Amino acid sequence: MKKIGLVSVAALLLMSTAALAAEKSANNQTKSRGDAAQARGQMRDRMDPAAQQKMLNDRIAALKKEHQAALGELQAIKQLAVKEKATETAAALDKLMAKREQEFQKRIEPELMRLKKLEALQKGDGKARDKSADKAARGRERPRQKGDGAKTKTNK
Repeated sequence: MKKIGLVSVAALLLMSTAALAAEKSANNQTKSRGDAAQARGQMRDRMDPAAQQKMLNDRIAALKKEHQAALGELQAIKQLAVKEKATETAAALDKLMAKREQEFQKRIEPELMRLKKLEALQKGDGKARDKSADKAARGRERPRQKGDGAKTKTNK
């Protein structure tokens, strides 16, 4: 019975510490979010696309690493709970890990979308220029009509 209580206390302590850290982080983020967003936007505008892509890839990798570390800790506690046959604690840890996975997906989705947009812009940049040059060239040419002397199958 003492072992089950110890696992439960350890799990609760870990959850409360994580909740406090998340609350502090959220408070700090809301205070400086406006200024930071404006500065990031200006900096991104000045960065070349390759540097932007590298920055996003680094950020995604850091988020994934942080997420895997947190899940690893929770998984270790869950294994201990299962070993001690603390089924309620193990179930609570499963729910907590599922919640963390959802939160991670919400955090990483915007980053992945930005990365896809940036990659599409980089790939489409040359195509967009080619298309605009084609449109400009076509705008200067007179469209050919059937009887204007153009060689076609019917007018040889």
